[in-house]
Amino acid sequence: MQGKRIVIIGGSSGIGLAAAKQAAELGAEVIIASRSKERLKHAAASLEGKVQTRALDMRSEDDLRTFFAEIGNFDHLVITAGEVKHGLGKVLDIDAASAREQFESRFWGPYLAIRYGAPAIRETGSITLTSGVFGDRAVPGAAVPSAVHGALENLGRVLAAELAPVRVNVVSPGYVDTPMHDGMPPEQKKAWFEQTAATLPVRRIASADDIAGAILFLMQNTYTSGITLTVDGGARLV
Repeated sequence: MQGKRIVIIGGSSGIGLAAAKQAAELGAEVIIASRSKERLKHAAASLEGKVQTRALDMRSEDDLRTFFAEIGNFDHLVITAGEVKHGLGKVLDIDAASAREQFESRFWGPYLAIRYGAPAIRETGSITLTSGVFGDRAVPGAAVPSAVHGALENLGRVLAAELAPVRVNVVSPGYVDTPMHDGMPPEQKKAWFEQTAATLPVRRIASADDIAGAILFLMQNTYTSGITLTVDGGARLV
């Protein structure tokens, strides 16, 4: 990773920030992009090494086009951004706008980021997407995120063939303790985590570092392309 340029969209918090820290510690130059300028400020203060921050709304095609035109060539693209609060609920209950918002954020955002970013990735580089546990589990109330996760995983496989020799992979996390859950009351969050952890073979919820480690593996392993790497503590077994 020494001297590599890495772009992480969604790198201002959670899994993306953890991946940025691990990459920077290994000597990479990291560019983190996020919609929240406040989170970018805090993220920059927590990182050491060669780090740049850029404000970016991944839902905006114009923003993405400009962003990649300005940063120049790089080695690895990681996309962890995307709202997950939309599209939850049974198909007969949720409104279409909420479902579309999930696709705009979690599918079309990464799709367009790759469209504009891939030409700048060096041949020895890679793209890593993130999906989730709903990608292959039939959970009532999660039809939309299930569809999004499945679409991302299939997109990754096709792009691995289309963009070769640039490698394309997907990381599929399970239940992870990230700021995404901070909106829950602390006691409710603690109880939910404990209840969920007890059902998992590893008996714990993942940290952001657990998932970031998988992302770093896929960037560094030059013989891995076209896979979905599941890091879920065994959630798919129960």
